[in-house]
Amino acid sequence: MITKSDIEKLYIWGKKTNFPLRNEVITSKYMGYGLKICHLKIGKKKKMYPNKKLTDEVIDIIGSDDILGSYYLVYPPNMSAKAHIDYNPYNQKYLRIQIPIELSDGNCYIEWIDTGGKIYWEEGKAELFDVEKLHQGANDGNKPMEFLYIDVRCDTVVEI
Repeated sequence: MITKSDIEKLYIWGKKTNFPLRNEVITSKYMGYGLKICHLKIGKKKKMYPNKKLTDEVIDIIGSDDILGSYYLVYPPNMSAKAHIDYNPYNQKYLRIQIPIELSDGNCYIEWIDTGGKIYWEEGKAELFDVEKLHQGANDGNKPMEFLYIDVRCDTVVEI
């Protein structure tokens, strides 16, 4: 189970942490914009990356077996993500909790192609999605937008 309290703790931690970012080349090449990433936990073996920024409290949360992976991402300003389905590195269905840490001054949103549903991001307001459904998004502002992604098993209870 991922509680509202867990999400709030992750948001506060993400807000005050300066992450060691690197260029994410695969998505950036495919999507046509430069994405920065910091891996926290990833893959079939759920490897935790050695990172001095991970506090004991955060390790307790993302170390859970319910959490398959976690990343900190920075999207550039004035970008548009064309319609796509996210890559699945887990060999099982999963859902993604997206926590906006810093948002730009323009419209920042995600839109689902099949339903036409559109969510405008609000800083600190987590959303839960099936990112293996066709979606697109944008950051129409002049500043980067930053997110903490938490990938969870489909049967995990998540309090949003």
